[in-house]
Amino acid sequence: MKKILVLFFVCAQISAQTITLKGNILDKENKEPVVYANVSFIKSNKGISSKEDGSFELEIKKELLKDKVHVSCLNYKDTVVLAKDIQNKTLYLSPKLYKLNEVVVSKERNKKVVLDKVKKRVSPFHTNNIRMVGKYFPNKLDGVFYLENVKIFFSKRNSHKAKFRIRFFSVDENTGKPKEDILKENISISKDKGQNSVELNLDKYYLELPENGLFVVFEKLLIPYNLYVWDTFKNKEKQYYYAPVIGLTKSKEYKETNRICYFSKGNWYKIPMPENDFSNVPAISVTLTN
Repeated sequence: MKKILVLFFVCAQISAQTITLKGNILDKENKEPVVYANVSFIKSNKGISSKEDGSFELEIKKELLKDKVHVSCLNYKDTVVLAKDIQNKTLYLSPKLYKLNEVVVSKERNKKVVLDKVKKRVSPFHTNNIRMVGKYFPNKLDGVFYLENVKIFFSKRNSHKAKFRIRFFSVDENTGKPKEDILKENISISKDKGQNSVELNLDKYYLELPENGLFVVFEKLLIPYNLYVWDTFKNKEKQYYYAPVIGLTKSKEYKETNRICYFSKGNWYKIPMPENDFSNVPAISVTLTN
């Protein structure tokens, strides 16, 4: 009986230290839900994505209410607030204003170039605590080229159904990291269970490859739809992950560009590349046409 009381007391203490951070994220102008906004604690890897109705829920330690949260989403200005200021409240994000550039389209496209063609997937790239991974594609071509399609490969293991985003970022000339979205449309993609690759056609966007290249960014959505359980047989504990798991491929030609970046805690970071002939890079390829 005494052991039961002690166990009950410990469980009660743990429960008291953990709370659910929840709220809603809406567009400041039209009051519509902001779908799949990233809500991330700056000092830790804790985070979640807003659902299709703009709501979010995240189990956190009570002490984290004093910490800052970075909230971001495509086409909206980044916002940093204290967690306690959005608890059970509505956060309004301000839309970004863009200047539309004139697009000149040629009638014929007769040349295609594939950048970093994926030949072999070697391992899964687990990014459970990373919101976005960006792969840099340089521009070494003469003339104007447009992105025709992007193909992304996933790990065959844990190939669950999932939703994710593909984004395209310009390059910061000072840091060499992703700077800002160059395609303003929200491209959310679904993959089926067992589907190991997805190809996205970009013809309708007339997305020109910038002179200094661009980053193709895979964005993981931390939503209930993507959550799955992985039983670890050694200790019989259940581990929770978010699908999909992007694949890694060995690339020799990619070594010279040396730019893979990931977004975490409100900032972009470079991933150090190994000092050998081959590098494991995200399994993403791009097809260009002139």
